[in-house]
Amino acid sequence: IAGIDAGTADFLRLYWKAQELSTDEAVVAWNDPGIQDFHNMNWGAQNPMLTGLFARCVYVISICNEFLRESTPEKLSSRGLSSIQGKITQMRAETRFLRAYQYWVLMDLWGNPPFATDADGIGKINPPQTNRTQLFTYIENELKAIDGDLAAPRTNEYGRADKAAAWALLARLYLNAGVYIGTPKFTEAITYSKRVIDAGYTLLSNYRWLMLADNNLNNPEFIWTLNYDG
Repeated sequence: IAGIDAGTADFLRLYWKAQELSTDEAVVAWNDPGIQDFHNMNWGAQNPMLTGLFARCVYVISICNEFLRESTPEKLSSRGLSSIQGKITQMRAETRFLRAYQYWVLMDLWGNPPFATDADGIGKINPPQTNRTQLFTYIENELKAIDGDLAAPRTNEYGRADKAAAWALLARLYLNAGVYIGTPKFTEAITYSKRVIDAGYTLLSNYRWLMLADNNLNNPEFIWTLNYDG
């Protein structure tokens, strides 16, 4: 993301544009470089917004990998931090969720991104490319593996992932399994969707309440948020 304009390097803004402006769900009324490509269905590899979105996802994955490398029980012990191991265990699970989420975005939009984890070395390397089938299995396994270390639904700090966030991502993964791996998994999608619903999540009666500055207060609709605070 070095050298990229801030307006074309923000994850949520660019992800929204890629998902919404390429449909008839939103009106394209601006002339930012690359934005008309979505509406005209003629985007390419040089589209600055797609370049920024791809780079941002890979950057977040790199940060997640580094946190996981530096927060192992062995490294905590060597630094005299064993007393916070429980807290770090939960944070490591949240980090693995965030990494899985970013890989899901890359899999969904690009299909075969470069793949690296905390087990790989650091430095200037070219990670091997993966494919949707391999990435689907990786994301599925990661989300299931961290379930026991994540906070219970609606108990974590606002903006941090919990079990319901992982369940919701699994539901999305399974909902589109027919596209990702060629095998429908609607039963699994229903199972994990029901877990989220049964955890107490429901739609607000007034959609506008989602946009308020205090929308984090007792909000039963938000499952996992990317916090934007003025």
